[in-house]
This record gives sequence, structure tokens and C-alpha cells, in this order.
Amino acid sequence: MNWFLANAAELIGDGLKVLAVIAATYTVVWQLRKQHKNSLALQRENAREALKLRIYETLVQRIRTLSDANIEAAIYAFGILPAIENFQREHSAGNQPAPMEQRVPAFSALHFKAERCLAELIVEFECWSIAFPGLRVFQVALNAAAYDVRESFPPLFSALLHVLPMDPPPAQTGMPTIVHPPPPPGAFLALKHLIEKYKGAMDEIRCYIHDLTVEAQNNLLHGLFEERVPPRQPLDPRHKVISTVPEKAQALIRYFETETQWGENQAAINAGVMMKVQAKDASRKG
Repeated sequence: MNWFLANAAELIGDGLKVLAVIAATYTVVWQLRKQHKNSLALQRENAREALKLRIYETLVQRIRTLSDANIEAAIYAFGILPAIENFQREHSAGNQPAPMEQRVPAFSALHFKAERCLAELIVEFECWSIAFPGLRVFQVALNAAAYDVRESFPPLFSALLHVLPMDPPPAQTGMPTIVHPPPPPGAFLALKHLIEKYKGAMDEIRCYIHDLTVEAQNNLLHGLFEERVPPRQPLDPRHKVISTVPEKAQALIRYFETETQWGENQAAINAGVMMKVQAKDASRKG
């Protein structure tokens, strides 16, 4: 007891030293753990930004390919009208005009190239939906616009078969090119309407992919740049501007699903499938 009292101060000092060591060790461990946690969070954020940049680069490549194919097909179709008018003028003047340069197979190839590029872009959306959920509204909008293009193409294709020159098959050498006479005024106006409808649908796709470029920059590059790209401002307010803002996106999806020909067609398809499923269920129960 006397020894304990004689050495109490020293024992207390040693105890405090041990507590200090324990406290210092705990502080170091806590700091290391916090630094590790912050390091992991920084690594995740850097990986997330790198992935966003990769998604943006992939989308931009798809968009450029689609835009070029879309413009090429639309301009080819739109250039048919002035070619016909020039052919008519030469023919009316009593001249023997050279056949028009445009051909139905060439237009068809350009059309289906643009359609394929659009399909590839929409498939790309499905690969990145978890990282960029806003792509859902573009998937719906572009499907609706693509439906309008698909509906406008067959009647235009059929009409052009009776207007544009038709070259013989490559194997049939020496055969002349079939050149049709100029279309009468009524047929020309009908063809003009078909071309304008086709080009209008293709222009709608081009507007939507412009909106996609804007939204991709604002959603995928905002961690790198503070500026935001302003949305498209159409002169005609009836034209839709696609936005990934949740409230606007939901309203746009409802519009495309309920107020467009594509939406009506999708509803009819879904209703038909449901009827078949119910009929099979009823037959099995019966």
C-alpha cells in the first residue's frame, strides 16, 4: 500500500501515456479510414465521369452518322421536284431532255441507310439507360418520328416508280433506260405532297437528335463544364422540344404514347396481344 501511494503519480502518468497512445492510434486509424473512404468516393466519381464521357462520345458518333444519313436521304428526295420541273420545261419547249439523274433504287438505299442508323442509335440507348435515364424520352420520341417516316415512304416509293427513269439490270447490257413522260399537274402536286410529308418526318427526326445532342452535353458533361447549352427554340410552338427534365419528359412521353399515330398503333398492338393472351387462357380453362 505504501508502495502504491509512493508510486501513484508515476502510475497515473504511465496510465495517461497509455491512454494518449490509444487515443492517438484511434485517431490515426479513423483518419486513415476516412481518407480511404474519401479516396474510394473520389475514384467512383472519377470513374462515373469517365463513363459519362464515354457515353457522350458514343452517342455523338451515332448522332453524327444518323444526321448525315438523314440529311442525305431527305435532300435526295427533295431534289426530285426541281429535277422534274426542269425536265417538264425542256419537254414543253420541244427539246429532248436528258433523263433525270435521280433513281428510285438510289433513294431507297439512302432511306434504309438512315432507318438503319436510327435503329442503331435507339439500340445504343438501351445500353446506357442506367447511367442516363433521360434517354427514355428520346427513345419514345424517335420511335414516334420513325413511324411517320415509315408510313410516308411506301406511297412515295410507288409514286416515284412512275416518274423517275429506270435503268436496266446490270446483266442486261445494251438495254435502254426507261424514261417516263413528265407527270400531269395533278400527279405532280400529289407527288409534291408525298415528298413534303416524307421530308417533314425526316426533319422531325433531325430536330430530335439536335435536342439529344443538347441534353447529352448538359447531362453527361456537366461535371466538367459549368455552362449549359440552351434548348432549341422552334418558331412554331406546335413542334415539340425534347427535354430530360422529369416533369417535361413525362408529359412528352404521354403525348407521344396517346396523341401520335405511333402511340395509337402501339396501343392497338398491345390490345391485340392482350386479347390473344386472354383467349388462350380462356381456352385452357374451358
